[in-house]
Amino acid sequence: MRTSAEIDVPTREWDGPAGFDRFAAQGRFAVPDVKRFRATWRSVVVDGVQLGEWTTSPISGAQRPGATGPTAPTVFLVTVVEGSFRYWSEGRAIDARGGSLHLVSSTDAVRFAVPEPTRLLRVAVPGAFLPQEIRAATASTIGQVPATRVTAGLTSLVEQVLDPVLGGPASPAARAVRALAVAALEDSVPEAAEHDLRSQILDHIERHLGDPDLGPQSIAAAFGISLRWVHHVFNVDGASVARHIRERRLDMVAAQLQSDRRFPRIGALAERSGFAARDQLTRAFKARYGMTIAEYAERASEGRAPVPLRSSGDAEDEETA
Repeated sequence: MRTSAEIDVPTREWDGPAGFDRFAAQGRFAVPDVKRFRATWRSVVVDGVQLGEWTTSPISGAQRPGATGPTAPTVFLVTVVEGSFRYWSEGRAIDARGGSLHLVSSTDAVRFAVPEPTRLLRVAVPGAFLPQEIRAATASTIGQVPATRVTAGLTSLVEQVLDPVLGGPASPAARAVRALAVAALEDSVPEAAEHDLRSQILDHIERHLGDPDLGPQSIAAAFGISLRWVHHVFNVDGASVARHIRERRLDMVAAQLQSDRRFPRIGALAERSGFAARDQLTRAFKARYGMTIAEYAERASEGRAPVPLRSSGDAEDEETA
């Protein structure tokens, strides 16, 4: 049996105020309690594929967009092992809970917020390793993808390779990493036609957020497809169409509160953002942010606008969308 000293799985640690200062030098991040901040990053590269484990206390920040080449961005498969987090990509919020799997592109400026101690496994695959059709489909962030036997096998393999005692790039498990990582990506990407249609639906939603009639039925009519197919194509990341519309409308309201020095009338806010009534907006806003619109506006004016970490159920989504 090899000892941990013989295994090359480098680990970086950040702890407390000094640790956060070093960590924050890498990008824009915020934590609720600097004294309790703690994060670790363990990673190893096997056949050009990077396997990493990130553990962190509550934190928020953003991934800087980047690419490994002009046509070959890196694709990240991220497994939430413990805890949860929320991230934003292409104008949509995605809840990542324990046991879920997510496909993220390095070309996107993804924002994230981790509300509780969380452990993630990340597999970074250069786009050059992927078939052309898979590379094209993963050029932007997809969000949550279904877990399969292949992806479950990859997660187990990553745990073994990152094991500080028996793992490492020379371990038996490492030999299958690259092939299984590519297979997991091929298994995770939705059909190209569905992916393209979903992108068109997202664009349609962004253009019509202020329309109070925007919803699954109006989308189905606009694209000439069935209501069932709208839900099937859209529901890649586990969020309903109605919930996505509601949260994008709330994003729009929050952005206006942050940019407008004068407190706007709530009725006018509701009308501009597509909510059918003032009461719908106020209930949905408080459910997501944990405070009233007036309280949020006051904090925003002080530069302390909170990150949304709440989402109500589908029943309320259907009402507010």
